[in-house]
Amino acid sequence: MPSFRLLIVDDEPKMLRALERALAGWAADPSSEWELTTVESAGAALAKLEQIPFHVVLSDIRLIGEDGVELLRQIKQRWPDTEVVLMTAFATVENAVEAMKAGAQDYLLKPFKIEELKARLGRIEETLRLRWENEQLRAQLARSQGLDEIIGHSEAIGQIRAMIQKLAGTHSTVLLRGESGTGKDLVARAIHFASARARKPFVTASCSAIPESLLESDLFGHVKGAFTGATEKRVGRFEMAEGGTLFLDEIGDMTPGTQVKLLRVLQHGEFEKVGSSETQKADVRIIAATNRDLEEAIEEGKFREDLFYRLNVVSLTLPPLRERMEDLSELVEYLVEKISLLRGVPRRTLSCALVERLEQHDWPGNVRELENALEHALVMGESDPLEVGDLPAYLLRPAVKPGGAPPASALDLDQNERELIVRALEEAGGNQTRAARLLGITRRALGYRRAKYGL
Repeated sequence: MPSFRLLIVDDEPKMLRALERALAGWAADPSSEWELTTVESAGAALAKLEQIPFHVVLSDIRLIGEDGVELLRQIKQRWPDTEVVLMTAFATVENAVEAMKAGAQDYLLKPFKIEELKARLGRIEETLRLRWENEQLRAQLARSQGLDEIIGHSEAIGQIRAMIQKLAGTHSTVLLRGESGTGKDLVARAIHFASARARKPFVTASCSAIPESLLESDLFGHVKGAFTGATEKRVGRFEMAEGGTLFLDEIGDMTPGTQVKLLRVLQHGEFEKVGSSETQKADVRIIAATNRDLEEAIEEGKFREDLFYRLNVVSLTLPPLRERMEDLSELVEYLVEKISLLRGVPRRTLSCALVERLEQHDWPGNVRELENALEHALVMGESDPLEVGDLPAYLLRPAVKPGGAPPASALDLDQNERELIVRALEEAGGNQTRAARLLGITRRALGYRRAKYGL
């Protein structure tokens, strides 16, 4: 945390110099983090505050031609985070009450011992430090749930990031599409935490995990006695998300009856709890996600066309991992760090052979599958670096893509491999990315082979 800045305001030069001398040595102590500035009037104090923020203002309550309480009011109005301590030689109960009502942090009666002032400032320092730490934690939480979770520098991820930032400035409904495990929930959170709704709730509802009979109650809530087993009132997820964002995961699995109610919320911004005729307003942004083909579901009569158009205001399709394999190494590094912290396992490196095996897999389960595979290796493996044998058993089988050539690992036994790499590099004019594409392997895998053969 940066140093704490203290502004002292007193129209008596002797008192000002005495405070400055007494506190100067204390502030200069290596264990102290205070910077001192002194002024002789309320006007000068406001001018200083305009130039630079101060954490604490220590002011006399009676200034020549000016009122310290009025200075306090102006400070709290314009710089509400600045703490103000008032000093006075003419204390009354009325003075103290007025000062505290105006927002004073503390009240000192002159003459006071300098140790008492230091103790008061020390308590304020603890409060400010705690506030700063909480702000840092909130910022860290927002980052962890925002764009920092969208890992990769591929063109596809760059486009996703740009769309998130654009959508964050609106309140539009968003439909996220993509295979399972592509990170639709992360993108939804990133949109929310980058938006003006970030300080309001982000609530998730899974339209497939909740039984059909309970989904409507889960979303909209119910009143006591609405149905058998409704022994008390329930707050629904729309109500929980008031002012914030409701993420509807697997929207394609929503039942027809609930689709009708959701359509009403999107059209009119209102709903009723199950068993109630009282209409409630809903200020909630909807972000929906699906891995299903909703157009096909519409043709099959399983999804309402009018609801689709309400949800599909802005559509964002997330690419599968196999289409952005250039992000794999960055994802692996991030996930290893994340798993180590969350699961309490030692952070270890990965062998070149293991990374190469990861690059050869198609990852039908996308990033979620990659994370599970890495967690298995970190938990079960004992060596450092981890080896291919530490991966789940299904990843140890040779990877052959349907209709494609044998994977790069099959070429390890091919005595012509070095010649193939040389020819590919020559044909690509030395461009490693193009050469890797010609060989059907990643640029990273090509790098391993070049190092292996001294190319």
